[in-house]
Amino acid sequence: MSDHAVASAYDYNSISKKVQDYCVEKEVPVPRWRGAQEQERFAFRANVLRGIRELGIPVDERHLQDVADEVAKRIVGLGVLHPFLEEEELEEIIVRNGYVTVIREGNPEPIGFLASDEYFYRLSRRIADMEGKGLGAAEPMIKVGLPDGSRFAATIPPLSREGTAINVRRFAKKKLRLEDLVNRGSADEETIDFLAKVANSMKVSIVFAGRPGAGKTTWLNAFSQHLPRRAQVSVIETFEELQPQIEHYHHLVVEEETEQMSEAINTAILRMRPDVLMIGEVVSREAVQYILALNLGIVSHTTTHSQSARMALARLENLARRDIPVAEIRPVIGYGLGLIIHLAMDYNPEKQAYTRYMKEILAVDGIENGYYTLTELKKWTGRGWTPLREGMERWP
Repeated sequence: MSDHAVASAYDYNSISKKVQDYCVEKEVPVPRWRGAQEQERFAFRANVLRGIRELGIPVDERHLQDVADEVAKRIVGLGVLHPFLEEEELEEIIVRNGYVTVIREGNPEPIGFLASDEYFYRLSRRIADMEGKGLGAAEPMIKVGLPDGSRFAATIPPLSREGTAINVRRFAKKKLRLEDLVNRGSADEETIDFLAKVANSMKVSIVFAGRPGAGKTTWLNAFSQHLPRRAQVSVIETFEELQPQIEHYHHLVVEEETEQMSEAINTAILRMRPDVLMIGEVVSREAVQYILALNLGIVSHTTTHSQSARMALARLENLARRDIPVAEIRPVIGYGLGLIIHLAMDYNPEKQAYTRYMKEILAVDGIENGYYTLTELKKWTGRGWTPLREGMERWP
């Protein structure tokens, strides 16, 4: 029997719940997913196998080892949600009061009620405990990185009024190229050729901007493929999202705290001396370090949330203005940042699906009378993309 046939032959959700209750009753220690020794994992799996037998769960002896492996993975991992983590194309798992929806290629797909709200509440508490964090009435929110790089976020009552809410953001294992974005209808060949030349030049700093889920990280990953082979690249982020498509790079994953992010960026800039700095996303006061990197002449690429290319500039200013006056921020951005690539995500009510595409390329040319000088290089018209602005084919 194939692995798929074995999987479909058993109700793993029911088996996992029974075995999990067995482990609680027998006080079987569940290994943490970070730092656990191999013997701990082996011992736990043996206890799971013993539990299946002692509980009299009907499992064919030929399949017992495989079933025990799957049940152990679910108990240590995300329980009933665990199988979704193994789907390559899946982007997000959403739980609302026990109801599960998944996102594939930007489109929501209802799954249904996989377990009770109480189950997901206990799952969230266990994940928080495994990460050494609290989750309760005093701290009703948590956001942690899972071992596979996924981002787990949960809110519980009383803050969440409609039961436990969970979002698990997954990052694709498949590395897309810029050319793949053309095949998906997200850009045209002229855009891809242009960005490939920009990446290879290592002269232009870029911000990929757009709403959450618009594909900013996907584009930055694909863009990195065209960096020069011998480029010295430093990558800094709070969750392991970026997958630079180059052979060697310096990669730091730090806590989501302003001081640690600032220290990491400063260390990368001043000690590692990169040709290119990639920051996972600018969402808080790390904007200050990003702007300082621009001021030091280091080519820097990042992502940020905004509703348009022009609003991305306002976003950077707003995030940094608590530490640097706008009058000092604007010239650095104006003369240090080169391009803003704005990515859109539009919902089509008729198809009940989302479309993701490159909406605009905006060049930041400098400052004049205190305002940014901007040039629109390319734009989506609703029917197609405008040609690259005349005279800009060789830019930069």
